[in-house]
Amino acid sequence: MWRELFNAPWPDEGSILPLEVQQQASRRIYDYWRSRGWQLVIGEVILWIAACSWDVPHAGVYGLLAVLIGLMFVLGVLPSSFAMLWLIGSVGLLMVQGMLVRGLGAVTALSYLVPYTFSGMLLSGRRRIIVQAWCVVAFWFSLIYEIVSRFPQLDPPRYILVSYNILLAAFTFQTLRFLNQLAVEINTVYVAQKVRQQSHQFLARVSHDLRTPLNSVLGFAKMLRRSELDETQSTYLHHVIEEGELLNRLVSDLLDSAHLSSGKLTLKLEPCDINTICEAVAEEHRPHIPPSVSLNVKLAPGLPPVNGDQDRLRQALGNLMANAVKHTAQGHITIVSRQQGTAVIVDVIDTGPGIPEDQQELIFVPFVQVDGRSPGVGLGLDIARQLALLHGGEIHLTSETGQGSAFSLELPSVTPVA
Repeated sequence: MWRELFNAPWPDEGSILPLEVQQQASRRIYDYWRSRGWQLVIGEVILWIAACSWDVPHAGVYGLLAVLIGLMFVLGVLPSSFAMLWLIGSVGLLMVQGMLVRGLGAVTALSYLVPYTFSGMLLSGRRRIIVQAWCVVAFWFSLIYEIVSRFPQLDPPRYILVSYNILLAAFTFQTLRFLNQLAVEINTVYVAQKVRQQSHQFLARVSHDLRTPLNSVLGFAKMLRRSELDETQSTYLHHVIEEGELLNRLVSDLLDSAHLSSGKLTLKLEPCDINTICEAVAEEHRPHIPPSVSLNVKLAPGLPPVNGDQDRLRQALGNLMANAVKHTAQGHITIVSRQQGTAVIVDVIDTGPGIPEDQQELIFVPFVQVDGRSPGVGLGLDIARQLALLHGGEIHLTSETGQGSAFSLELPSVTPVA
């Protein structure tokens, strides 16, 4: 009967916050407590010293109050697995302080808002309900006990009592202000994550639905190209196929971006020769390079293989190359492969306009284009970086306005077996 009574109305594992957001809130709260909680302890110690210096009656008891608040701070620096003990203990210790000092009960009751709100961000299910119920009971107990106290209490001088009230109230409102800012931040992050997740799901569905009819259009257009057409018709058909291929690449980028963001893209890992990939990418993009731009390929011999998906590595490097071709009107583009320690690095260097330092991180953000004039939707560099990260590597950018840019694809090499 008792088990049913206590189990029935309470949630089991429910949480106010999603797990990822709750973990972020937990880190912020514990960091705050470790950096600010000691201020309350110092304030209590100072008031104890003041009571001793001014010969306040029962000055030693004020030292006991400082010990109680010090114990509350110590409970807060324990690992997060002791969060429930910390919050329940804090309420109990604050309650004892409010019972010992006449005139402190009202502010003590107000201070229970801190552990009450902490529990909503740190705990879930029954543990949260228990702590919050304990805070509510303690709130009313402290208010009532202040009016109808049954045990002897300290009756400090007015300046000592006012100092205690100000110290506790100031710390409570400072902490509530922090919690308000934290709530705004985690709400913003949570909403952004949900919007990003839903937008990627939408893009994946739309892209998948577009691909089938698009492939049909391209297939019939290429079949039509084999028939006898006059020059005008051939020109029109060429533009149809060219724009269709561009749209097909865009749909592929949208699908890849959605799969990368959702973690659904898997790699077929095998030892890969990075120089072979570089040569294939160079030949693929050579027809698209304008006559005013020269393409140089400098490959270091004897590079160790990298463990990766050859098609995806070619895609990542191809996106870097496409970006260089898109932004280089004259000069040269150079592909360089080299080894640095245990890493294999491929540099794609161009003599384009360069990227201002304050905008260099923006170019890796999906759907963002720094210049706003280039074709495409701004997914190529983001996909390249995500693929590099998926291989355990990274893409680094070195750029100077007016001098060009260098994108470096860094990948871990295969460690030879001894």
